[in-house]
Amino acid sequence: MSWLTRYLPSRARSNMRKTLTLALIGIAPILSACGPTVTQAGATETTLCRIWGESLPTRSHADTTQTQAEIATAYADFAQACPAFTALIP
Repeated sequence: MSWLTRYLPSRARSNMRKTLTLALIGIAPILSACGPTVTQAGATETTLCRIWGESLPTRSHADTTQTQAEIATAYADFAQACPAFTALIP
């Protein structure tokens, strides 16, 4: 015997079930919007990321500290914008 049937009258249980059901129905879209959303890249996005990834600068032993920082920033920007194409980072 659950606590609902023991302590609440039948009408109160029915109202509580309706209220909880409506609350869950109302909350479901909000909670699902908080989860990660994965969308497949369109043809344009795929092409842009591929071209950008292929044109990323490469590192050299002769790079200055500033150049190294700029290359690291370029790699980070690319990884953030095109996470599915990080294999293109040299």
